[in-house]
Amino acid sequence: MNHDTNAPSIDMVRWSFTVRPDHRTEIDTHLDDLGADVYVRSESQFTVIWEEPEGDLDGIIEALWSLNGAPFEVMQEEFQRLSLHTLEHAEDAATHEAA
Repeated sequence: MNHDTNAPSIDMVRWSFTVRPDHRTEIDTHLDDLGADVYVRSESQFTVIWEEPEGDLDGIIEALWSLNGAPFEVMQEEFQRLSLHTLEHAEDAATHEAA
């Protein structure tokens, strides 16, 4: 696992992976303790959303592999907030200006 060290910081990461069902609880608990939002389907299919992840993501995945007893494929999506906008309906904006 090799990532560009000059990339902007990650604001959110989403992982998708499947684990051995008998290790589901350990992995779920570990990710929950780290502050990630964990969703599990069919007892072993994980979707993990982690806002403002901290630490070494590669090391965390390696820890998950260790908990699972074997490596598994992880689909990792990284999101950076390059801009943040609040959009309002024109009538709502006029109401706020009048107040």
